[in-house]
Amino acid sequence: MLNTFYEEEIYGFIFREYRELGDPELLLVSLPDVGLVGSIAAVNIIRELGMKDSVGIDSYSAFPPVVIVQEGEPKHPMRIYTGDGIAVLITDVPVPPPAMAPLTRAIVEWALRRRVRAILGVTGMGNPARIEMERPGIHYLAIGRTAMGMADKLGGDAKRLSDGILVGPMALILKEAARARMDMMVIMVDSYIDLPDPEAAARAVEAVSKITDKEISVEKLMKEAEMIKLRYRELMKETRSMMAKMGKGYEYRAPLLYT
Repeated sequence: MLNTFYEEEIYGFIFREYRELGDPELLLVSLPDVGLVGSIAAVNIIRELGMKDSVGIDSYSAFPPVVIVQEGEPKHPMRIYTGDGIAVLITDVPVPPPAMAPLTRAIVEWALRRRVRAILGVTGMGNPARIEMERPGIHYLAIGRTAMGMADKLGGDAKRLSDGILVGPMALILKEAARARMDMMVIMVDSYIDLPDPEAAARAVEAVSKITDKEISVEKLMKEAEMIKLRYRELMKETRSMMAKMGKGYEYRAPLLYT
């Protein structure tokens, strides 16, 4: 693994920084969820912007005993890549449900300590009609002035989610960001519920490109779509099991209305 430049423990999670981070303005968070939309989109963004592996996140009690090997280099399964004022968090393994709450608190706290202006969550929104869609729709939630400004950049390409139930990692991060009075926006793209969906991920990348004012190509992502579906099949299977434990089915019913 890379030599540690700085290390700190936050809510039981160890953040090992390998290089000077500067002050990233935006933290993009992708955790395995519906259609693996965030995971696929984040990998494409990291690749297209040439971002550097900068932070490894570890926990000997919360995470399974896993090391990821890339080009002969051992890496933490959860990492933060940085570059050009942006930080992107990805993980190669699903987060066990008992670890989700302390992990999301740790992520928001890390962002606060690094003076990040806003958190951007990217995920899928399971839609039974996805198979009929040529171009999946984009929905969003935003809290705080900075996040609302980010939403404005999407223009008519996205719809604000007015009613619904959000379940899973993004729901926890959103609640924690609100508690900490930190700006956050969540992008949700219509996707297959339990199949890797690179086409929906491409839509998410296009939205992130608008928000960050950076040109991020999805050409390679679309060319590799079929290969991605196969490569992410096992992760989707593991994620499906985790989603069931988190009560993901609540998302697919209307919320109660009180008058």
